[in-house]
Amino acid sequence: MPSTSSGRFIGYPTDHLLAAFRDPEDAIAGATALGASGVPADAITVLRGDDGADRLDGTGAAHGLSPRLRRLVSFTLMDQLPDMAWYERAVRDGGAVVMVRVRGDAAKAAVVDLMRRHHGHFVNYYGRFSTEEIDRWSGPEPAVHDLLKR
Repeated sequence: MPSTSSGRFIGYPTDHLLAAFRDPEDAIAGATALGASGVPADAITVLRGDDGADRLDGTGAAHGLSPRLRRLVSFTLMDQLPDMAWYERAVRDGGAVVMVRVRGDAAKAAVVDLMRRHHGHFVNYYGRFSTEEIDRWSGPEPAVHDLLKR
């Protein structure tokens, strides 16, 4: 079974693929399918509820000054880091986010396929030196500050 939120702030999710889900049950089904396909359980995290949203903490405000400064610096250096606010909003709006640690193009493609089959959208991969936008947000945009929109 994939892990759920543990309260730790997610700064930059190095070597992780994230996907948003409108229905948390779809996220659980997707995470379960990942496990059945051979992805180790400790590589899969389902973020939902207030705890999951607080871990994503798009502005860093829920974790104090240091994470807030980290987000500010990240916003100026990395185009994709405002995505954390979008993922946080997806969770706060009743959805979920599946975060999967994965490396290699073939493994990443398999994870993306499973996320899509379970209605995941806004799929992004956060590599060590770059980020990759795989699927854009679908549906109405979340209510995030204009500075956090792409």
